Amino acid sequence: MAAQPAAVSPAPGPAGAPALQIDRFLPRYDYSVAHAGVFRAPPDACYRAARGLDLLRHPAARTLLGLRSLPQRISDRLATHRDAMPAAAPPRTFRLDDMVGPPIGWILLGEEPGTEIVLGQIGRPWKPAGASSGPAVEPAEFATFDRPGFAKIAFSLRVQPHGAGSSVLTMETRIALTDPQSRRRFARYWSIVGPFSALIDRIALRLLKKELGRQA
Repeated sequence: MAAQPAAVSPAPGPAGAPALQIDRFLPRYDYSVAHAGVFRAPPDACYRAARGLDLLRHPAARTLLGLRSLPQRISDRLATHRDAMPAAAPPRTFRLDDMVGPPIGWILLGEEPGTEIVLGQIGRPWKPAGASSGPAVEPAEFATFDRPGFAKIAFSLRVQPHGAGSSVLTMETRIALTDPQSRRRFARYWSIVGPFSALIDRIALRLLKKELGRQA
């Protein structure tokens, strides 16, 4: 599913529908992108494999991750600050756990083990890498953070049972901007980066299918 800019809040689900962890932290957003797949594996196995999937092991995903960071690298080259901090060394692996903390800088917002994990980040991705990070907040503060000039980004990976012995895995990214100027800046940035992010998600689903097949 392609990224869709829309200032919306999710409609209440049917009675008895499971609540989504991501709704606790980013119920209203300006942009969203979601991809899902059905896998012939029980939910626990699917969740573990998705948590441990290393995208840097796969050349196509590794290339796309580099292309996704291209706007920030160009901004770094054009920056005139001679005293800028050197860029952090790239991670050797790119799993969900690698995204938490430096150098990537996400925080763990919440997790229902075996079902859903939600990561979050506050920043200014349209700026050079040295100026793109936002303030550090606690998970309880993420939903109410509204300081102008930032993007709030939440990523969810969730697994639900599907029939006998199969699972539906969904990856969803939501972005909320805290003021109109940031919304305009992010729109320009996302017009370049959005297609690469969508491709990475689709490749991750294909790689997960191969990994689960190998394990089986």
